[in-house]
Amino acid sequence: MVRISFSNKSICLEFFNEVRKALGIKTWRELASFLGTSKSMIDGYRNKKLCLPEERFNILLNKLSINKQNYFSEFIEKKDNNWGRILGGKVAYKINKEKFNQGRKKGALNRKDAVKYDFNINLPLSQELCEFIGVIIGDGFTNKYGSRYQTQITGDKNLDRDYYFKNLKSLCESLFKIIPKIDIREDSIRLNIYSKRLFEMLTQRFKIPAGIKCYSVEIPSEILMAGSPFLNSTLKGMFNTDGGVGLDRRKTYKKPYIRINYTSASPKLIEQLHIFLLNFNIPHSINKRNNTQLVQINGEENVKRFIKYIGFSNPRSLNKISYLTS
Repeated sequence: MVRISFSNKSICLEFFNEVRKALGIKTWRELASFLGTSKSMIDGYRNKKLCLPEERFNILLNKLSINKQNYFSEFIEKKDNNWGRILGGKVAYKINKEKFNQGRKKGALNRKDAVKYDFNINLPLSQELCEFIGVIIGDGFTNKYGSRYQTQITGDKNLDRDYYFKNLKSLCESLFKIIPKIDIREDSIRLNIYSKRLFEMLTQRFKIPAGIKCYSVEIPSEILMAGSPFLNSTLKGMFNTDGGVGLDRRKTYKKPYIRINYTSASPKLIEQLHIFLLNFNIPHSINKRNNTQLVQINGEENVKRFIKYIGFSNPRSLNKISYLTS
């Protein structure tokens, strides 16, 4: 786990005060409850006595305006969870340099040069790979932490469980020959892959930003130039994660009124999606909601056109549209 350290205590205090204002809460105990931790931990974080886990930092950072996010991001440093042990190791190395060097040479002889989970990052573009890229655009991220490379996809532990275990797991195994680790948390399900090659493929080949990407991610140019089947699969992966199906059951409608939604904070991605839906002749609306934009496709006929050209493979959405496809 990566931890966040602020450059000085005053910036750290300012950050937590701004977060509390943005959330509209009055006490640090309320903030602790929001993060699912204790008040003493919050006191340690904001007084710079404890480093803040990156996951919690990102949750708080995303509650701020873009300008404030950019401001505070200039004053942070990322540290591996074992940074204290690393520091201790450096001290020990200085004390007994010769023995350390002998051990390193012996270990180097026993190691293979191959990268763990090695595969060709230029593997042929396929609809399966494009769906995976769409999932990364929607609910994924990748980053490098010291010598470790992590790619993670996060979803709802109940609604997305089948999709993660039956679809995404199989995609990872068939595409990259990697069995991902899937964790069920209190409020989420997370698929993790620790692979340098996957990090390189996402960041170098498909130009997906490492770290926080929600404001700048877009559909890669390689996919845009590859033709409709590949683009459609990418959109399917996006809608499987950041999209969804809603049924309005208000009495004003004779029967449940169906809508498909897609939400993103990336203006470029929303612009691309708008153009593609127009090309498919799928009527839709776009509405701003705080720092995000909501694309909405309303009514059975428009939803049927969406299903025809894009569709879903996530059971949570397939179950809701089953009456339209039976």
